Order: sequence, then C-alpha cells, then structure tokens
Amino acid sequence: MSVAAAAVLGAAAFTVWNTGSDSDIYVAEPTVKEDLLVPDLSKDEYVSFASTDVFYGRVVKKVGQNETDQAGELEQQWQVKVAKAFKGSPAGTVIVNTMAYVDNEGNVTAGEGGVALAPGRGYVFAGHFDPDNERYEPFGGTAGTRVSESLDSPARSAARSAADGGRGSSETVEEHWERAVANERPGPPADGATPDSDMVEETGSAQ
Repeated sequence: MSVAAAAVLGAAAFTVWNTGSDSDIYVAEPTVKEDLLVPDLSKDEYVSFASTDVFYGRVVKKVGQNETDQAGELEQQWQVKVAKAFKGSPAGTVIVNTMAYVDNEGNVTAGEGGVALAPGRGYVFAGHFDPDNERYEPFGGTAGTRVSESLDSPARSAARSAADGGRGSSETVEEHWERAVANERPGPPADGATPDSDMVEETGSAQ
C-alpha cells in the first residue's frame, strides 16, 4: 500500500475539500466501514495525525500467518513488547499485524516499500487498533513501520531528503516521535486532488 493509500478504520468518515469559495464545499461519500482516504503520509506529523496509536516496541516472535483473498498476499501476526507509547495507550505485549508477499520463486518478502519484521529488532509502529481481532494495524510500508534500533538511536523520518542521503536527522527516535506527535497535522490531498466523481457537492458555507 502506498503512502497515499487507504487506512483501515472502524467507523464511517468523511473527507472534506473546501474549494476556497464560501458557497462550494465538496464532501466525500461516507465510507461503509473499510476505508478513510489518507491524502498524504510523507511526513511523520501527517502519519501521527492519521493514526490513533504510535508506539515503539521490540518484536518477540511471529505468532501467526494466514493468506488473504489476494493471490500471493499474506497477513503475519507478531508479538511485540511495547517500550514507549507516543500516542494512544498500547502497553505490555501486543499483537501487530503486517503484510507480506510471496514472490515468483516462493520467497516471502515485505513487498515494495514494505518493512520486514524480525525477532529481536525494534520498530516504531503507527496506525490503528483493530478491536475485532485485538491487534494493531500499522499503515502499509514505511509509512507505518520504521526500523528503530532503540529509543536513543538516530531517527529516520518519512521525509528523507536527497541532501542527507536518507540518513535522517540528528534527533533520536524518542525525540523525533515526541515532536511529530506534538506537532501532528493533516497532510494535503495527494497529488493535488480535486473534487471528482466519488464526491457529492454540498452548497452553503462551511460549518
């Protein structure tokens, strides 16, 4: 799933565009349950805003794996020991669900843009809790899962500039995510999105 992909949520939601006119507001049709469009997850402030839970934890072991209805796609469940919650209330030992893929040679990979979990390694997870399955669902790929060796190791942000070669800032993981959560904000619509066929027009001033 790309950084502009849909995030799984457990309630109906709307996405609102204000065209700049007091009389024209476009509102996306409400979701049934499945998807809320997250316009942009290119910065960690956007990732935090779109997430209900952001936490650092260390993977203990893989505890489950099952196929999805998409050929070659797997869901993997991992036992994770939470060390610090930056947002939300994850604590103790939790289950994190991630996606994996079987390539043409039968090897299991994280897929393009994905992060492969490994027992003993530390990660920052950002996403949502799935109460039906009692597990955390991070956003796909690097947007919702970040390899982080420890809380005091150098942070790797979602926005990696060509100038620093992807090394990230001088902030520690803990400092970076505390700042990202404190300054969270919604990202702009992806690719300059404008109202289109999946939206309905409402006239009147904004509420």
